[in-house]
Amino acid sequence: MPGLLAIGAVTSIGLGAILVFAVDWRWNGADRPLVGLIMMAVGMLALVAATNMYGHESRSGKTS
Repeated sequence: MPGLLAIGAVTSIGLGAILVFAVDWRWNGADRPLVGLIMMAVGMLALVAATNMYGHESRSGKTS
């Protein structure tokens, strides 16, 4: 399960970075760079959680 969370986290970070740095169109109802920064922050938190889960799983001797 940590692997799937890590994939989602990296995807969120990548899509957020694309919204912040690579897209120049405007939304009427939202601030595009802010949405991208929020996605990147959530992705970082999820990546930390996945790393923590993986470290805990490997120390306990469980294999999946």
